[in-house]
Amino acid sequence: MGIDPAKTCALILGACISTACPSPPLTLEAGIGGDPSGCGDPGSHSARLADHSCACEPGFDWCSEALDDQDCCPSDSESDSGTLAQGPDLPCAAAQFEQLACVDDPLFPGLEFAQIWACNGDQWVPSPGYSAAVCMEQHFPFAFGCVPEGVDLSPRFGCGHGPGSPCDSSAGATCLDADIIDTCAWGRRTIDRCSRLCAELELEGPGFTSGLCVLLPDLEPEPRAECQCL
Repeated sequence: MGIDPAKTCALILGACISTACPSPPLTLEAGIGGDPSGCGDPGSHSARLADHSCACEPGFDWCSEALDDQDCCPSDSESDSGTLAQGPDLPCAAAQFEQLACVDDPLFPGLEFAQIWACNGDQWVPSPGYSAAVCMEQHFPFAFGCVPEGVDLSPRFGCGHGPGSPCDSSAGATCLDADIIDTCAWGRRTIDRCSRLCAELELEGPGFTSGLCVLLPDLEPEPRAECQCL
């Protein structure tokens, strides 16, 4: 489900998310700041996640990018993988109010396509942009996505360094030194340490504790850089 990231961040963390502004304490609750007046009004097809955050009901997307417009319109959009997004198969009642869950795409599991859902006390609603808001609060420029952990699918957020612009893995990569690589990771242009990508973000899977940026000289037409996880 597409959404203007600025709108999502304003609803979740308030209108001021930058290193120049005071930062509220980071939590994993669904509502942190903002003023979603009109959210949940009859016919709006939006639902409150908490006092200060709002999301569209499943099957709907924001009618406009205006930060003060809480109306949602029918959406025919699918996830990037081509499958309709499905919420978590978990209880959602008063006891789970503001609980978050990270849900893998059934066809393409992993950091890039997983989605955040939030319980509003009645139903699970998608919360696009939440991963980005959490990473921005931690002073990262962008988010790759999330990874579900445990039976309650608690989200572990994958935050990235670099431009974060969309990219293709075939575009190649460059070693900036023995650790830092400029590459395409999970569909986003990334400039980061291989040691972090391997150990913290599990670029090549779990179990690695470090990494190096290496050149593969036998590849044509020219050498290509990649992270060698250790």
